[in-house]
Amino acid sequence: MIGYLARELLSYGSYNRRVNMRIAIPEYGGRVSPVFDTCRRVWVFQADNRDAPVPLESQDWSYVPLPARAKRLRQTGIDFLLCGGISGWLARQIEAEGIRLVPWLAGDIRQVLNAFVTGALPDRRFAMPGSWGKRHGYRFRRRGGR
Repeated sequence: MIGYLARELLSYGSYNRRVNMRIAIPEYGGRVSPVFDTCRRVWVFQADNRDAPVPLESQDWSYVPLPARAKRLRQTGIDFLLCGGISGWLARQIEAEGIRLVPWLAGDIRQVLNAFVTGALPDRRFAMPGSWGKRHGYRFRRRGGR
């Protein structure tokens, strides 16, 4: 399976050129924040087609209001946002800024980032609880076999 980053690199042309991308991941306790709308810290990583992702900075977002979050990502030069839950309104704002959104993720930031870069997403291990079946068309039984 070709990962998100690999697909983007292919769309830019030859692997002989160095292509850089910035990836943002909201953080809470070393893990992907469960809700991007209210996160207080965002990590920014630099990834390219030749080297492993490198953390660039950790930004304090506790003062960034909801309406300004999409613009703040664009000003930071973000190409991809990997996040947990996100409101529909904010998701549309982010996509309108030209940022590619990969929502409903959970887990350790480094593990999620490595899975993204290597093409291992989507993966049940990194799906938010309750999001896997809806996104992949599976139906879960209720208790009692109904």
